[in-house]
Amino acid sequence: MGYKRKSWKHFLFIFLLSFGLAVIAGLGTEMLMERTNILSAWILLLIIIIINIGFDVIGIAATAATEKPHHAKAANRVSGARQTVYLVRNADTVANFANDIVGDVTGALSGGMAASIVLEIIKTYPELGSHEIWINTLMIALVASLTVTGKALGKSFGIHEADEIMGRVGSVIARIEETTGWSFTDKKRKGGKRSGDSRKNERT
Repeated sequence: MGYKRKSWKHFLFIFLLSFGLAVIAGLGTEMLMERTNILSAWILLLIIIIINIGFDVIGIAATAATEKPHHAKAANRVSGARQTVYLVRNADTVANFANDIVGDVTGALSGGMAASIVLEIIKTYPELGSHEIWINTLMIALVASLTVTGKALGKSFGIHEADEIMGRVGSVIARIEETTGWSFTDKKRKGGKRSGDSRKNERT
């Protein structure tokens, strides 16, 4: 009975956030691609793929982590522990952001970048123009294979090292909050259990 129906505002927020991130990332990537050579474009593409895999690991870790060890750290005022408790407690939202929003946006970006690299290759080596369809197919297959393989490797790591991963993410968010003065986590909740969260607290 812990399931909560999401309101239309939640889905509107997800849509607008995804759209905004995609536009910003897409424009930024296009501007960089126009000013870089093929080697730099390859490096940028690999970075995007790594970001995709990294956030997938975070999303998996959020759903596999437990609150209990982080409550103990929060009680001892360990930096980032309170933020970690908040992230684990809101695992569904974290997973949605990491796996769906960031994952889908970076996935779309990597596909677009692969197509841009193919066009740049054809422009640099016109004699390969007759083989464009094969080059494009192989490029897309390579990007898909790297992404899927990376996520497959990351899933096991995300599950078995869930608490450690979320602890590090919580520490990063704590530093960001301290530096910017902005709160990304709810400071009013100091710990304890909520309805529907007992599953996480019981898993040890």
